[in-house]
Amino acid sequence: MKYLNIKYLINFFIALVFLTPVVMIFSKGLFSIFIIENDIYLSRYFFGSFTIIVLVAFLVLAISIPLAWLTTMTEFKGRKFIQIIAILPLAVPGYISAYTYAELLEPSGFVPILLNSIGIEFIGISIRNSFFGSIILALSLFPYVYLLTRISIINLSARYIEAGRTIGKTHLECFFKIGIPMSAPGIIAGLALAMMETINDFGVASFFGLSTLSIGIYNYISILNNLNAAYFLSFVVILMMLILYLIEQKIRGKKNFHNSDYEFLNWKRYELSKIKGYLAFYIGLIPIILGYFIPILFTLYLYLNNFSKINYANFFLSLFNTLILGFIVAIICTLLSILMNFSGRFSKRKIFIYLKKIINIGYAIPGVVVALGVIYFIISIDKLLDLLFLNNLLIGSSIIGLVLALSIRLISLSNNSIDSGLEKISKSIDDASRMMGRRYSTTYFRIILPQIKISVIAGLFLVMVDTMKELPITLLLRPFNFNTLATELYQYSSSESVELGSLHALTIIIFLTIAVFLLDNILEKKLIFKIKK
Repeated sequence: MKYLNIKYLINFFIALVFLTPVVMIFSKGLFSIFIIENDIYLSRYFFGSFTIIVLVAFLVLAISIPLAWLTTMTEFKGRKFIQIIAILPLAVPGYISAYTYAELLEPSGFVPILLNSIGIEFIGISIRNSFFGSIILALSLFPYVYLLTRISIINLSARYIEAGRTIGKTHLECFFKIGIPMSAPGIIAGLALAMMETINDFGVASFFGLSTLSIGIYNYISILNNLNAAYFLSFVVILMMLILYLIEQKIRGKKNFHNSDYEFLNWKRYELSKIKGYLAFYIGLIPIILGYFIPILFTLYLYLNNFSKINYANFFLSLFNTLILGFIVAIICTLLSILMNFSGRFSKRKIFIYLKKIINIGYAIPGVVVALGVIYFIISIDKLLDLLFLNNLLIGSSIIGLVLALSIRLISLSNNSIDSGLEKISKSIDDASRMMGRRYSTTYFRIILPQIKISVIAGLFLVMVDTMKELPITLLLRPFNFNTLATELYQYSSSESVELGSLHALTIIIFLTIAVFLLDNILEKKLIFKIKK
């Protein structure tokens, strides 16, 4: 009983610290409905976000579903190459793509100057609008839907496809009438993730001057000083995110259409003709080139072209701050995830499992909302304790608020990574260890954890790398003169000097590329494990 109480206390404390800021903002937002004043900007933020969400959803589906079907169900020259690199656009944050295409396409940009120099008249185009912003976000986010759709297609029972072929259905008919309906869980789950990231976006909307919910919350906090309006918008965003999160979790939790070992081993792709194969290859390359290779190559070009202008002292200081902050957040998230998964594995009470799922909701909450919640949380604690020198205390504890906000937002990465590792460890090991007289803690920390150390390290690395690209939380909560790679790059872009932040952008992309391949490897292993199981 005493042992169980300790587990309850630990998990209760984690939940209290991690959930209270979000709950406080939700309650303040609910209360603000009755006191908020008429504001002409509110409708603009709602309409702006709605427009971008609809456009991004349409574009993401148009790119990812055909790409997932082609790389999974068909065979053509270069298919494996497309299949591997299709996840790369996740490694380029939307705001870096926005900086890239603004530098390339806008008047006085790289492309107009180049074309005019060879006699082709081109004045450039203005891309700072919702349409181009949606394209850039879609190019960054389509791998979410691509990955989950591809997993759903792989998990289709082969007999359904074969049945469709035997009754005379063409491959195209099998795609529309069998493939898409049966892959709907993966498609909807991936789309929910993409929509969460769209609502969470701050960098693209800020650089393009778009009116979105995240921008509205940030403006009300830092510029307009209207906290009631910020609370109200946060309340709306949390409601939207909760709905999307519940949809994604419910659909992903379904176990339909898992194939047997026999069906998996006998899966055969149909061969495309030579012309169709070339067409599939080059069309499949387009979103990958636009979403990954152009941003990284142009960023590299900017760096090489401005090599001597880069402030390397500034870069290394930002890199050091980023790595230290990322390491601290990663260690905290990993240790807490280890403790939470320990409680969930060895307790028959489902409360620990539900608690972990609730804490994972933090990843679905936009950074500006989490930051606002942490600010209100810290202020409330200061008032509760009735401390003197409140302003000095807040400045001194701002790094604590920053670490707390990032941990709330990113702990699901370490939770999911460790959870995927634990799924591979049979519960019979727990029983055998108990029969030998070992305690649960001994079994977990000395026997099980060493076997999943790769998953633990992967979760730590994913949290650390995701900290590198996080922008709104760091902007709002960072201590004075504390810059990360993302905030420094944001400041360069705000002063129209993106080239001076090219090394910052390049470093973020390289780290994220490694993290994306690591995440894909975890997903593939988890999928193979479930199929063999």
